[in-house]
Amino acid sequence: MSSIPPDREDFKILIVDDTPANVEVLQKTLEVEGYNISVALSGEKALTIASRFMPDLILLDIMMEGMDGYETCRRLKADPKTTGTPVIFISARNDIEDVVEGFNQGGVDYIVKPFKSGEVLARVKTHLQLHSLKKQREALIQELEKKNEDLVSLNEIKNKFLGIAAHDIRNPLSSIKGFVELLELSGESFSQKEHDEMLQLVGKSVNEVLGMVDDLLDISVIESGNLKLDLGPGDLTALLKERIQINSGHARGKDISINEDFHDIEPIVFDRGRMAQVLDNLISNAIKYSPLGSSVFIELRQEDGWTHVRVRDEGQGIRPEDQEQIFRGFQKLGARPTGGEKSTGLGLAIVKNIVESHQGKIGVYSEVGKGSTFEVALPNLEMPDYRF
Repeated sequence: MSSIPPDREDFKILIVDDTPANVEVLQKTLEVEGYNISVALSGEKALTIASRFMPDLILLDIMMEGMDGYETCRRLKADPKTTGTPVIFISARNDIEDVVEGFNQGGVDYIVKPFKSGEVLARVKTHLQLHSLKKQREALIQELEKKNEDLVSLNEIKNKFLGIAAHDIRNPLSSIKGFVELLELSGESFSQKEHDEMLQLVGKSVNEVLGMVDDLLDISVIESGNLKLDLGPGDLTALLKERIQINSGHARGKDISINEDFHDIEPIVFDRGRMAQVLDNLISNAIKYSPLGSSVFIELRQEDGWTHVRVRDEGQGIRPEDQEQIFRGFQKLGARPTGGEKSTGLGLAIVKNIVESHQGKIGVYSEVGKGSTFEVALPNLEMPDYRF
C-alpha cells in the first residue's frame, strides 16, 4: 500500500530552473511526498507548460538565461489561466532588494539557496493549503452567487405567478359571484330557461377556475421533481379518439372541423392519464387559437421507432421569438385565443415535462398567418425494457 497522504496526490507543482542539478534535488524531495511534478528548464517553457499543466504551485528560480524569474512571474500573473497560481521564488540571491522585488512581481514566498529540504516542504505545504482554501472559498462564493441568482429568479417567478393567478382567476370568480347574487336576489323572476342558462355559465366559470388551479398544481409537482408516471402498454389511437370527442363540443361552438389522419400503430408504453393531459392541451389549444369556421388536422403514425402525433391548426401562427419561449411557464405571448378563452400560460410547459418524462420529444412548426403544427414523438418501447 502507498504511504503517500491522499491529500497530496492531487496537487501539481511546476519546477522552473535552468540548472538540472537543482531541478533533480527539488523533484526528488517533492515526489517522495507524493506531489505531481512537472519541470521547465527556462522561463519561456514555463509559460507554455503552466498553461497546459495548470499547477497548484510554481517553484521559480530567478537567475536563468533568457527570460529571468521576475519576467516569468510577471507573465504568469498576466495570464488568466495562472494569475491565481502561487509562485515561490527559489534563488541564490539573498539581498533584501531581491526578496522585495520577488514579492513585488507577485511571489507569495522566497527561499534562499542552498535550501533545506524540510524548509521547502514546509513552505510548499503551507502555500498549497492556503491555495486550496482560497479555491474552496472562491467556489463557495460562486455557489452562493448562483443560489442568490436562483432565489432572485424564483422570486420573480413567484411574483409573476401571483399576478397571473390573481388576474386570470379573478374574472371567472367575479362571474360566479355575480350570477349567484343575481339568482339569490331575483331567482323567482327568471324563467326556468334563464335559470338553467345562468347555472350553465356558473358551471363554465367553475371549470375555468378548476382548470387553472389544476395547471398550477401540476407545474408545482413537476418543478419539485415529484412527477410520477403510471406506465403501461396502451392504445394511443383509442385515447386520441377519446380526447378528440371530449374537445369536439368546443370545436362545434366555433364551427371548427377536426380532420383525422390515423395510421395503424402498435401499442406503446405510456401513462394514460398524463398523456390525456398532453393530447387535451394540444387539441384544445388548436381550437382555442383557430378562427371561426376553420379546420384542425390531427395525424397519428409510427415511423423510425417513434410514434408521432401532429396537431395542426389554421390560426394566426406563432412569431419566431415566441416559439423559443412557448414551452416555458407563465408565458403570455403574441397569439391570443379567438373565442375569449382563458389560460394560465402553463399548459405547454406541463406538456413538455410530461412528454420528456416519457423519454419523448415535442416541437412546434409555425409561420405567422399560416397556422401552427405541434408534434409529439414517443419512443416505441416495450414495458420490460422501459427504464427512467
